[in-house]
Amino acid sequence: TFIATATYAYHMGIGPHTTLSAGLSAGISNLRLNTSKLQFANGTMDPAVSGSGYLNNIRPDISAGLWLYDRDFFIGLAAQQIVPQKVTYSNNHVGLETGKLVPHLFLSAGYRLFFTDDLTFLPSLVVRYVSPMPIGFDVNAKVQFQDYAWVGASYRYKDGFAGMLGVNLSNSINIGYSYDVTTSRLNTVSKGTHEILIGFILGNKYGDWCPRYNLF
Repeated sequence: TFIATATYAYHMGIGPHTTLSAGLSAGISNLRLNTSKLQFANGTMDPAVSGSGYLNNIRPDISAGLWLYDRDFFIGLAAQQIVPQKVTYSNNHVGLETGKLVPHLFLSAGYRLFFTDDLTFLPSLVVRYVSPMPIGFDVNAKVQFQDYAWVGASYRYKDGFAGMLGVNLSNSINIGYSYDVTTSRLNTVSKGTHEILIGFILGNKYGDWCPRYNLF
C-alpha cells in the first residue's frame, strides 16, 4: 500500500487563547498485489488472479477535519477517505472479487490538568466509526514534564493497547516512540507494532520548546 498526500491547515484565533483550525488533505492511494506470492489450499488457483502478475489499483484519497483548541482542551472532528471508492483486485476478470474504501469518521477530545507548574496530565478520547463496523474508541493518557518530555498510554477497546514516550530536542525538533500490542484475534498474525516519529516545527517564534498551548 502506497499513499501520497498534500495537507494544508488554516488556524484562526477566535478568542484570547482559543483557536479554530480547518484542514484538508488530498492525494492518491495505490494498492499493489503480487499474485505470484499467493498460496492457496490444496495447490488450487483462484481464477480471479491466475496469470495476473501484479495488480494495481490507484484511487483518489481526500480527508478533512476541524480542530478547536485552547491552552487546556481540544476537540476535533475528522473524516478520512471522504469519497467512497470501489477496489477490484481481479482487474475485473471476476466481477464478484471487489472491495471498497469507505469513509472513516473520528471524534476526539481532551483536557489538560495541572499537577504542578511543571507536570501536566492530559486524558483524551477518540471515537471512530467505519460503516458497517460498530463504533470503536480509544482511551488515552499523557503525562508531560514542562515542555521537554512526555510519556503516555492508550487502550483501544477490544483490540489492543500501546505505550509511548517522547522528547522535544529543541523548539523545532521532537522525537517520539510507541509500541502497540494487539489483544484481539488479530494477534495470531500481529505480535506488535513499533512506531518512531520525528517532527520538525517550522516558524516557531516562541521561546519555549514546543508550540505554545500544544496539546497533541
